[in-house]
Amino acid sequence: KLSDKSTAVESESKGTAASQEATKQERQRQKNQRRKELRRLKKQAKADERQATVQQQQQEQEKKQRELLKKKEAEEKKKKQLVASQQFVTVRSGVQYMDVQVGRGPVVQERKKIHVEYTLRAKTRYGKVLDSSSNFGFRLGRGEVIEGWDIGMKGMRAGGVRHLIIPKRAGYGNRNIGAGPGADLYFEVKLLQC
Repeated sequence: KLSDKSTAVESESKGTAASQEATKQERQRQKNQRRKELRRLKKQAKADERQATVQQQQQEQEKKQRELLKKKEAEEKKKKQLVASQQFVTVRSGVQYMDVQVGRGPVVQERKKIHVEYTLRAKTRYGKVLDSSSNFGFRLGRGEVIEGWDIGMKGMRAGGVRHLIIPKRAGYGNRNIGAGPGADLYFEVKLLQC
């Protein structure tokens, strides 16, 4: 009976040892799973953080672009208001002028040679360009240019910029120079020297 008891104790202790080993292995497996899960969660948290940072940077960039666009629109609106506030002055033969920038140099004088930079547009400030020059010279009031220029350039100072609207009677009459027969001509003129 003693040997049966010792066999039973041995058997029980082997079973307990096996059970303890299985429990130990199960604990280790669970511990490894928790570690894997923690590493996965840390990776996911880092990825989420990077994505949040990228999204935040994109939002900041979009905000800056919106602010720049608003600023640009405000500047354009201000320019339009400035141009709208400036009025054309009508002088002889229906010629109209508007000083966009008043020069600081001497005033043009009749029969004296002047040099200008100009752009001729069809009908309006935004019409197609028909002609331009970066250094065109003539004597004011001598009939060397169309009458509208002789009339519209009077009183201008060197360095100034002036817009001229010249009707057909002070321009090229009914001739078609690209804007249509008898069309109004729109000049942007900068007085370089006089």
